[in-house]
Amino acid sequence: MGYMIRNKYLKVIIPLALIVACVYWYYSSIVISGTSDNGMWKVTYSKNIDPSEPYGWEGHLKQRNNDNATVKAIVVEVNDKVKTRIDSFEEGRAEDGEITVLHPFSDDFSLGPKPSKGTVVSVVWEHNGKTHTDTVKIR
Repeated sequence: MGYMIRNKYLKVIIPLALIVACVYWYYSSIVISGTSDNGMWKVTYSKNIDPSEPYGWEGHLKQRNNDNATVKAIVVEVNDKVKTRIDSFEEGRAEDGEITVLHPFSDDFSLGPKPSKGTVVSVVWEHNGKTHTDTVKIR
C-alpha cells in the first residue's frame, strides 16, 4: 500500500520538477545580470522577444536602495572600449514607452547584440556633493 502511494507521488513530483527546470533554463537563457560590489546598482540585460519591437538585448539599470543619488552617466564598455555613454536623464515616459525614474534611479539604456563576458557597465553618480563611480561586470 505504501509503495503505491509513494509511486503516485513520484509520478507527480518528477514531471513538476522537469517543468520547473525547463522554465528556469529558458529564463536564464534570455536574462543576464550583474550587481555592483556595494550592492547599490543592478544591471539586467534581457533578450527582446516581442516581434513588434526591434531585435536585440535591452539593458536596464536599477538602484537597489533609496539613497538620493543623482546619476550623472551610464557607460557601457566592451573589452575596455566605450560602446555607449548616456549622460542626460529626464524623468517620465519617452515616446518609445521607456520609463525613467530618477529617485531611486531606474532606466533602460541599451538595445543591441547580446552582451559578452567582457561587458562592464559603469555608473557615475553624485551624493552629498561627492562623485562616485560603481562598476557592474556582466556575467
